[in-house]
Amino acid sequence: MENITNKAISRIYGHGRGWAFTQIDFFDLGEKNAIAKILSRLVQKGTIRRLKHGLFDYPRYSKLIEEQLPPDMGKVADALARKYQWNIVPEGSTALHILGLDNQVPARYIFLSSGPNREYGILEQKLTFTHRKMSHTMIEDHFAATLVQAIQAIGRGKLTEQQRLQLSSLRTAKEYQKIVRDTKSITAWIHDEIVDIAGHVE
Repeated sequence: MENITNKAISRIYGHGRGWAFTQIDFFDLGEKNAIAKILSRLVQKGTIRRLKHGLFDYPRYSKLIEEQLPPDMGKVADALARKYQWNIVPEGSTALHILGLDNQVPARYIFLSSGPNREYGILEQKLTFTHRKMSHTMIEDHFAATLVQAIQAIGRGKLTEQQRLQLSSLRTAKEYQKIVRDTKSITAWIHDEIVDIAGHVE
């Protein structure tokens, strides 16, 4: 049991603060009941935080205010998507926030999903999954799919130079080359914006 505990802690630390997870993220380490007991003990020790039944995070911490920060809702959504094997992509306003284009915290984090409609209360935040046919928005690369949603939310011809520079800083030139290839079949004007953003990478 101690060996499994050490492996679980190593996995949590390896993902860094803010990582959200469920028991399924440790399925390879041991039996379900053993993992459940380990996670419960880590909650009691304060190593991890229970967000709701079966859902946890390795909380971010602010030294300035000496408090745990709210959960990273993008990572919370990813954890639930892994658990239920959904394909998800953040809806426009949520995508803007995740990419740092909108600093205002959304009243509700909304993700388009291949799964059923679901709503969750995560501490004091709200998380909604809306079933949609993913079509061209469900690009294999999660960042690229988020980028497409953000550009679409901003609107045709409305992306500013500052926003382009912000987005270009989020990935390397090599990564953007792949994103340009992976998004070539999407709406033409959105793809043109992605090509432009890729050209801003230093």
